[in-house]
Amino acid sequence: MNSIVTHLEDLDRSLAEASRDAFGREEIPDLADAEIAALLELSGSIHKRIEGLQVEAAVQVLERSAPMRDDKLTAKYGWSRPVDLVRVLTRSETRDANRVMKVARLLSRARGISNGEFLPARYPALREAMVTGSVGVAGLLAAMEPLEQSRRRILDDERLEADRQLADVARGISRSADGGVSIGPLPTPEDLRILSQVLAAYLDPDGAEPSDEIGARARSLTLGRERDGSVPLRGNLLPEVAGQLKLLLDSILNPRVDGPDDPTTGVHFTESADEETTPNGDPHTDSMYLDQRTRTQKMHDAFAMIINGAARAGEFPQIGGASPTLVVTVSAEDYAAGSGWATVLNTGDRIPSRVAAQTGCSGGIQRVLFDENGRIAALGTSARIFNALQRRAITLRDGGCIIPGCTVPASWCEIHHVTEHADGGPTHTDNGALLCWWHHRNLHLSEWRIRMNRGVPEIRGPLWWDREQRWHPAGLPRPRARERAG
Repeated sequence: MNSIVTHLEDLDRSLAEASRDAFGREEIPDLADAEIAALLELSGSIHKRIEGLQVEAAVQVLERSAPMRDDKLTAKYGWSRPVDLVRVLTRSETRDANRVMKVARLLSRARGISNGEFLPARYPALREAMVTGSVGVAGLLAAMEPLEQSRRRILDDERLEADRQLADVARGISRSADGGVSIGPLPTPEDLRILSQVLAAYLDPDGAEPSDEIGARARSLTLGRERDGSVPLRGNLLPEVAGQLKLLLDSILNPRVDGPDDPTTGVHFTESADEETTPNGDPHTDSMYLDQRTRTQKMHDAFAMIINGAARAGEFPQIGGASPTLVVTVSAEDYAAGSGWATVLNTGDRIPSRVAAQTGCSGGIQRVLFDENGRIAALGTSARIFNALQRRAITLRDGGCIIPGCTVPASWCEIHHVTEHADGGPTHTDNGALLCWWHHRNLHLSEWRIRMNRGVPEIRGPLWWDREQRWHPAGLPRPRARERAG
């Protein structure tokens, strides 16, 4: 019988031949979009299976390098620590090797003294998900770390139930209240981390108290002495203070970190780049389109605005419930037809009427309507703004951009009218969902679809995400009640 090592040697030769042919024929640049997506998906699947084998091998490195053993595996290969042996043999960085070893410790299995059979791992269901190739090292750590932080305050049966729920999600398994089982898309590591954090908070509601006491003692803020024209600011903020400061900074800093487009060439600039390339590959440098401040300089300037605003009182830029008013000019005919161009008043930029309407989905638009002769046909303000209370409620429900895999936080998101306001959709929590700027602006161009089901947003994605094309609940995961036997 061929061993796993022999099988992997055959696989390595096959992959070497396939990649050599692909690179030699310059095959990948000419692949269709669907084939590029399939290439990434399949390589990710293979990568997770390989990581599972590395974890299981690392378990053996730990066991065969135990302190009481005379024939340590690490000493045999000339190393003192198991992590160093794993790092050298896998030719990985210390950080990656440490992550493999951490998973190995959590998923290791002891042998029974009487019969020599393996006892269950600490997280048996997640280990099984790893064995089937559904989840890799990043996903396993994301699922286990929040629970491990509360391991002394969570009972064993509660941990095993959380393990089962996390493993179900990791394998794309959805269980209905009537016992039905369906298979859906596999989650990202961030999805598993969020669910694990929810479960940990549910099982250990008082777990934050010890760290809160430590944080309260460590809180500080100091201003140093002026040196070379600047004064150092140091300190430790409590989480709620840091959260409030971050919200105020977000209200000032544009969450879209990309720079504007060159209106003459269409070149896209970023705030961190000094030199960009035009669509034909030629270098293009022009500082007039770039904000030359670094990110930290912008943070400083935003903080200065907060301090000055506090001195004047009531002059903070608002975020969420009351967005800055976007004023556009558009002909009455174009507005009625939903076509043509609109002009942004404060910049002079021309945008499609469709984009102006999409922007208004998350805030009010004061419209100045002109007829074909240039006469003002109407002037008014729409009443389509989600207020602050509605935004807080939607934020608690959705948590951030609801498109799977998107990690943009709620404070940077816009609220999308699922049924468009122009089509009679109400400005109500049952018709609003959080989307980041990019997904909101380009939703109509993508294959993602959103609908509301009893006040909860649901997502249907492209074929590469879900071949069954079913609707899936979006927003923050909720812990399921434990299923009772009998």
